[in-house]
Amino acid sequence: MPGKLKVRIIAARDLPIMDRASDLADAFVEVKFGQDIHKTEVCRKSLNPQWNTDWYKFEVDDEELQDEPLQIRVMDYDTYSAHDVIGKLYIDLNPLLWNEGASNISGWFPIYDTMHGVRGEMNVVVSVELFPDLNKFRQSSCGVQFFSTSQVPARHTMSSVLGFVEELVVNDDPEYQWIDKIRTPRASNEARQLLFSKISGQLQRKIGLKVLEIGGNAVLGYWQCFDLEGESGIVVRGIGTAALLQKMDTPLSPTSLSPPKDFYKELPSTSHDNQSESGSYESTGGSVKTWQGAPPSPTKGVPIKHHGSETDLAGSIGGGSSGSGGHRMSRSAPPLMNIDLLEYPFFTMTSFPTDFVVHLAGMVTARSVKLLDRIHNPDEPETRDAWWREIRTEIRSHANAMGCHAVVGYRETTTICDEICVLSASGTAAIVNVSLQQRNPAGILTVSLDRTEFIKEQQDATSVNDGMSESFHQDNVGTSCSLCHIPYKDSTLPFPVTLSKCQVCRKYKVPDILITTVEPPAELQYTGRGCFLQARICRPKKHAQGESNATQIGDALPFMEYELHRRIINKLKVKGMNALFGLRVQVIVGEELLVGTATGTAVYISALPPPSALKLTGKTGNIDEDDKKISSLQKRISDAIAKNKEQYNLTTTDHTTELTDSPKHTDSQLDVDDLGDSQLYRDAYIFEIDDADNKEIADALLEPDLPAGFFSCSTEKMPGDLNLTKQVQTVNLVWRQSMKQPSNQNLSRIFENLLESLCFKLRALYPCCLCSLQFDVALPEDEIIQIWVTAALLEVADSKSTPKKKGPRNSADADLMFAIEELSPPSPQQSQTPVKGVKSATKLDKKLQIKEMSVYPEVQLTPLPNIPGAHIDEYLGNINIFFIRESTSLTQGGGVNGFMHHFITEVNAMVRSHVAALGGNALVVYTMIDCILMENPHKNQCQCLVNVSGDAVHVQYDSDVMYIGQRVGESQGSSPRNIPQSES
Repeated sequence: MPGKLKVRIIAARDLPIMDRASDLADAFVEVKFGQDIHKTEVCRKSLNPQWNTDWYKFEVDDEELQDEPLQIRVMDYDTYSAHDVIGKLYIDLNPLLWNEGASNISGWFPIYDTMHGVRGEMNVVVSVELFPDLNKFRQSSCGVQFFSTSQVPARHTMSSVLGFVEELVVNDDPEYQWIDKIRTPRASNEARQLLFSKISGQLQRKIGLKVLEIGGNAVLGYWQCFDLEGESGIVVRGIGTAALLQKMDTPLSPTSLSPPKDFYKELPSTSHDNQSESGSYESTGGSVKTWQGAPPSPTKGVPIKHHGSETDLAGSIGGGSSGSGGHRMSRSAPPLMNIDLLEYPFFTMTSFPTDFVVHLAGMVTARSVKLLDRIHNPDEPETRDAWWREIRTEIRSHANAMGCHAVVGYRETTTICDEICVLSASGTAAIVNVSLQQRNPAGILTVSLDRTEFIKEQQDATSVNDGMSESFHQDNVGTSCSLCHIPYKDSTLPFPVTLSKCQVCRKYKVPDILITTVEPPAELQYTGRGCFLQARICRPKKHAQGESNATQIGDALPFMEYELHRRIINKLKVKGMNALFGLRVQVIVGEELLVGTATGTAVYISALPPPSALKLTGKTGNIDEDDKKISSLQKRISDAIAKNKEQYNLTTTDHTTELTDSPKHTDSQLDVDDLGDSQLYRDAYIFEIDDADNKEIADALLEPDLPAGFFSCSTEKMPGDLNLTKQVQTVNLVWRQSMKQPSNQNLSRIFENLLESLCFKLRALYPCCLCSLQFDVALPEDEIIQIWVTAALLEVADSKSTPKKKGPRNSADADLMFAIEELSPPSPQQSQTPVKGVKSATKLDKKLQIKEMSVYPEVQLTPLPNIPGAHIDEYLGNINIFFIRESTSLTQGGGVNGFMHHFITEVNAMVRSHVAALGGNALVVYTMIDCILMENPHKNQCQCLVNVSGDAVHVQYDSDVMYIGQRVGESQGSSPRNIPQSES
């Protein structure tokens, strides 16, 4: 599809001084796309130049529009020497290449330099015109929309789910290609930043082609990662769930305090969430709302024949618009195929429509250790593809062993140290219902097959497991507890499982503990309130290289995973809860250290049995002394369990009644009556202490809780009765600390100090809740651990479970000798009081005049899929930007802390400018990944690489919530909590 790109350069402001003689600059601009370059005139002696150029036009193919970013470079003109670079600007054009996206990009963008940071701003207008092209051999995927959100987007209906899509692109790293040249930091950083933008566009285009071939028009739960493999090159990977979406068009005009755009009426709620609709946090983000109202497909067509594709369409119902150019792909309605025929039945989504997930079995994971120097062709992706096929095949086999045919909440990660690369994949084994049209004709779903050869092999084999068909019993689907019912037979599992009767229906078996990687489903019944839970371990390793190093790491990984599992299960029992949601296990490899973390949200599901009490036993030496220590520790744990039950409102019902009074059930109900009382309810969970490590584990069970008024969870929503009203701010925090004596206790102390420091900084905002609290750990150097913390800080409405403020002194100041007094702004009378000794107050005011901090229109940044107290009325495109920052004067800039704080602030400012230029006022699913910080204190150098992604949206704020995006100096309303957003 041919296209036309048009660019206008309007003006620039606040440029740096480039000419020391005149304290001014002679600026001009180079506009480059592909191989074509346009230049503006030189604006002499001005730090705020005005160009107002005509349209610079580029006639290119749409494939090039997807792959290439628009490059705008601001230069300082020199007559007798080379022109000096002021800064550059990269603009991704993909948000302009789909039918429902923005028509143009217009606004003020920061001028960024990899060595000096932001150096002024530039006003640019960009427009793209596409012409229809029905060539079936074209290599572009214009029209496919990418969503970072892991649920059905608001104001969209999902007509069909088409399955798992993935792709990876390999390229040489410019950092290691300067052998014959003198490396300059700026040239190397700009080459890498441009390459990251290009291969990111290529990756999206290739994934979009796969989506178009199977009849989709969107990718949900899109996850993109950069693997920096050193001399082996750069690998960018992307995974997602292909789907066919339709947009709901119901324009109306509600009362809103948001900036005027397109006004829409709020969707009618059909959510099962028990939180209040007005001013509360609706975590479903429209996924449950729009599913039941999905309109039937308007067309019927013929089957599509795929040519040269690795994917195929097994079965589909209905059709819809996909691709660009206005043409429509339609599909027939063959008999529904079995999802077991899928090669990779994975879903990267974590929140699903009602009744899509039938049963959740548990978490499955796989890891593999690879050597990068063993790759025969580093420039080709075949070797990496083979690695990931092994991992995905293992994940699929684990799910089949648990009687499941699908994996939800699927995620792939890597950790790289020198020549070692550890590949990890995790998800939740589940049974999904692909025949929703039997009970809900509007809920149209499809399944997709991935490889024809795999289909032929699977058609000869048994398509359904022996115990799987029983789980689809009519009485076992659609109830509030059916998600917890096991989809397998206990006799077929390769490992022992403790089963009990469901505490709600008293018919089917449920496990004693449920561990998943997805969000807490709204269909389940919860008791009390959830909480954040984390386990950490570290293991020293010998410094080795090559195959011996890989063997050492591979032997240690299974034991680390087992230890993490045991620790987090013990902590779960101490909390008095029986389920984990949003579990994320991270294993980090260093040169002489291995670190593992497991982070999740603990909840109490009413359908599962109450957790058994922990009972400590063991002998380690002196019998009398050990008995005293164990009894003392047992008492502390018992007191902690009782305290947690009261703190989290875990008022469980009495489950000790006889179950023989319940009616007899048939064999289709999995023969629960055959279970003995000893298997149904255990009196205690035995925890044996026989060495010092187990004592340390027992002590770790009694970690301190957060201060009163602070709540936290790793999931996007807090399960329970906590009323979350609006977002206060987004938290970004980088913590670097030396760990010369690596031990589990020292590692836990680092995380505890980090949480305490975070709560202390946020003490003025309590009661509040840290949602989507994530920890990314890295080992950049020997004896250095780096922790990147991200979270969304939400305001908690007054309720019985939240303490009320008592004056200026709060729980965070309890350990201080004196209370910290909060500073209040001076009154108008005080500001008008003349200052003694100053003759001219007007001159002093001019000198102390402070520039407004809100340079750009205020844009909310949130890691959540929606903003509490607001609803999304339009998606404007996916933002995916890679930033590089390097400093050769680290000490003068405040050290590593000052460098990182300044860099994060600049990154957020640039992301906000891109969102505002698209016409948005928020970025949801805001994620900072691949944060790589390298420090060389001896040379006073530091370099940081950050990848930022999210969905640019325009939101409408509810009438009772003040719009946060106000300028400094405007009215902030009566509530003191309506403050401009900031980062920590």
